[in-house]
Amino acid sequence: MKTQEQDNRWTEGSAHWYADNYGDWPTTRMPIDAVEWQNDETVLDVGCGTGSSLRYLLGYCPKGRLVGLEPTPAMLEIARQQTDQAGLAERIELFNGAAESIPLADASVDSVLAFSTYHHWQDIPAGLAEIARVLKPGGRLLVSEEPEIQTMHGITIADIQAQCLKIGFRPGPVQRLNEGKAECNLILAYKD
Repeated sequence: MKTQEQDNRWTEGSAHWYADNYGDWPTTRMPIDAVEWQNDETVLDVGCGTGSSLRYLLGYCPKGRLVGLEPTPAMLEIARQQTDQAGLAERIELFNGAAESIPLADASVDSVLAFSTYHHWQDIPAGLAEIARVLKPGGRLLVSEEPEIQTMHGITIADIQAQCLKIGFRPGPVQRLNEGKAECNLILAYKD
């Protein structure tokens, strides 16, 4: 389990630095482009950061319910500002919270995004259990992590798949996605 010190590293300054440098990095949209979407899906983005993935996803799910969950208040404020500036505040719901405690009803979500956030979760089994709780039967989890971040945190694709299997997810395909200097692994898992 991670320490409180690790949890508090995201200050207002670091959140703005991240938003300026990586808020719209290609890894926020490459996994979205890599899979098919229904125009009316309910999608939860766990650790939504600046909200850029949800804003991009509106092009695929124009009639869907899009929800962002962000544990860092400074990052959540940036997401709210950018979503409001894009004129999308009425289309995207944003909440303060973490993977381990999702403020949504059981079986209410079609897809869950966890883009470059899995390695930040305080309790991975608890986060995956909460995601399983909110996913509808047949719903999917999309975990995307950059290879260098996986190496830095000692997380392999097999580790992610094994954790998902323990919770009861059925493994899906894995893809390596690239755009310019941006690269990520996309791991899919499905709730039966």
